[in-house]
Amino acid sequence: MSSPTNNDDSSKIMKLKTQDNQTFEVEESILTNQLKLLKIMAEDDCTHDVIPVPNVDGKTFAMITEWCKKHDNPCVTEEEQNELQKWDDSFVDVDQSTLLSLLLATNYLECDKLFNQLCDKAASMIRGKQPEEIRETFNITNDFTPEEEAEIKNQNPWAFQ
Repeated sequence: MSSPTNNDDSSKIMKLKTQDNQTFEVEESILTNQLKLLKIMAEDDCTHDVIPVPNVDGKTFAMITEWCKKHDNPCVTEEEQNELQKWDDSFVDVDQSTLLSLLLATNYLECDKLFNQLCDKAASMIRGKQPEEIRETFNITNDFTPEEEAEIKNQNPWAFQ
């Protein structure tokens, strides 16, 4: 495993390098508690050197690290849980580009809890909208011909109510 910064095993440092060559040094336990990919690497003793994280940019990795640190200690009281929920709600309230980057990165790093929170956010952005509104919201080009679209609407009228 990576060398400890002191005699305490709990403070081992992981060094990671993102796709844009930003290097991060983070306590191993903080990352491995939330990111399954890095936990597997640590268990397989693959964390000696700098770990490349080719599918994640520095800005996104910094956000994920911040989230991991915030979720490192379990909430004991209901007040702590409510505060963390408020923080989480604020954390996922980002622009679409950042949301997409976070979704892709958390999927790659296997950070299930954050991935699910981000999916909930994306779902809330489309809930109750018509297909045209969803396309506009997410800048999606309609690749159906008018005939194909009419056929789909006739076959699935419930989806267009």
